Amino acid sequence: MQQVLGAVLITVGVILFVLRPILQGDQAPLTSPDGGQDELDAQKKKSALKGLRDAEYDYYSGKLDEEDFESLKQEMASEVLGAMRRIGNQSNYELETEIRAVRKGLDAGLTCLLCGEVNSEGSNFCGQCGSQLK
Repeated sequence: MQQVLGAVLITVGVILFVLRPILQGDQAPLTSPDGGQDELDAQKKKSALKGLRDAEYDYYSGKLDEEDFESLKQEMASEVLGAMRRIGNQSNYELETEIRAVRKGLDAGLTCLLCGEVNSEGSNFCGQCGSQLK
């Protein structure tokens, strides 16, 4: 009898715990206050940085001539800078510092080639997606 009573009390407790937000009238908005624009800008920034990295790789490997590389570089850099300004209204100095950090990470093998995350020194795996570095 005590076991049945204990099981019933636990079951009721779990049901009340699950239903608590509904019973209290809590609401969780399905959209962010800015309509998801910050996340979209962050994704655009990451995509443009990857494109910039790929363009540099293609240029140095001889797949792109200098004129095409400069054109792509200018386009990608302006996309990155625009997205970064919309995200945090950063100054040009801060933007250039972040770009240098990404380039340094690429040179050192610390920038993840899958997600673009710049990892700390001594990392063997990406802190963002878990893929192996180097």
